[in-house]
Order: sequence, then C-alpha cells, then structure tokens
Amino acid sequence: HNQRFPKIMTMMISKRLVQLIVAILLLAVKSASPLSLGTAASAASALKDHSGAAAGLFNNMRTPAALISGAIIPLGILTAPDFEEGESKRSKLLKKANLLLAMSSLLSELLAITYSTVAINKLAEVQFHPTSTVSELIMSQFELAWIGTNVHFLLGMFGFGLLVGSKAYFKYGEATGKIAGSLSIATFLQCTSVVNRGIAMGQGHIDHIGFRFANNLFSLTMKYVWMV
Repeated sequence: HNQRFPKIMTMMISKRLVQLIVAILLLAVKSASPLSLGTAASAASALKDHSGAAAGLFNNMRTPAALISGAIIPLGILTAPDFEEGESKRSKLLKKANLLLAMSSLLSELLAITYSTVAINKLAEVQFHPTSTVSELIMSQFELAWIGTNVHFLLGMFGFGLLVGSKAYFKYGEATGKIAGSLSIATFLQCTSVVNRGIAMGQGHIDHIGFRFANNLFSLTMKYVWMV
C-alpha cells in the first residue's frame, strides 16, 4: 500500500498539469481569435493622419484674417481723420486712439496670417505620426501656432468692429457716432460671449479625457502671453 501511494500521487499531479496546460492553450487560442484580432485592428485604424483637417482649421482663420487686414487699411489708416486747428484735446486723443486701434488690429491679423500660414506649410511638408483626433495633433505639434492664430485673429476682428463705429463718429458727427459706437460695442461684447462659449466647449477628447486650451478668451490670451 505504501508503494502504490506515491504512484497514485504522481498520476494525479500529472493529470492536473495536463489540465492546466490545456486550459492555457485554450486561453491563448481565444485571445488570438478573429474577434480579438478585429478589435486590435479597429484600435489601430482609429489612429490616422489628420493633417488635412488641421490645415483646414488653420485656413478657417487665415482667409478671414487676410480679408479683414485688407479692409482695415482704407478704413482706419489711409482715411484716418486729420488734426484740425482749435479742436479739443479730447478730439485729438480720440483720433490718436483710432489710429493706434487700426494699426494694432492690422498687425494682429498679420500675426494670425503668419502663424496659420507657417502651420499649414508644415502640415504639408512634414509627415507626423497618426493621432486619434485632430485636436491631439494640434496639441502635440502646433499648440502655440493654434493659440496664437486664434488670439490674434479674434483681437484683430474685434478691433475692426470698433473701427467701424469710430469711423461713423468722425465722419458723421457725435450724434450719429454715439449710435454707431454703441452698436459696435454691443457687437464686440456679443462676439466675446460667443467666443467664450466656444472656448468653454473644449476641443474634444484626447485619450478619452475631455480637453480644452482655456476657459475663456481672457485665459486663452494669458496662456498665449505666457507661452510666448
């Protein structure tokens, strides 16, 4: 009886080892099944080249920035009001502010055009690694260019809107100018509100986590100043 006991134990252990090996082999086969392979393939296919979409987003601001720049030159610079003898200091101050607003708006749009043009060129020249979303590509490769384009385009556009009101003020007098100025300021505030809501919505998801560059236009501008 004592001699048979080790043999029985050996047979039981061998049987258990065989069952364990078979279970491991079955698990390996299941992990390599078409369903699993399809899941892996779909995950790989989710990564793709978003360079074209990113270039389109930059171009969405570059073209309007160029149009606004062309409109600012005759509106606020070439036809800027001249100083007249005997006019008040307040009038002279407003004319100086009007010219500075026109120049700063024009230069802001030129910076937006420069940022976006260089980014579009690089998107065409350089082969970037595939990403899951266009936001991930912009975040990893063009964060400064994207924020700079947005900030300068929006500030230049807001300045252009204020120039429309100031133009009416200097050309048609104070009574009409006040109405035009009020409309320009109201439009400026409404545009700021629209932009803030858009910024607060964020830029989609990166690695299944919601992402946004800033909370509003002010914080986006501060982030740009810090990055520069």
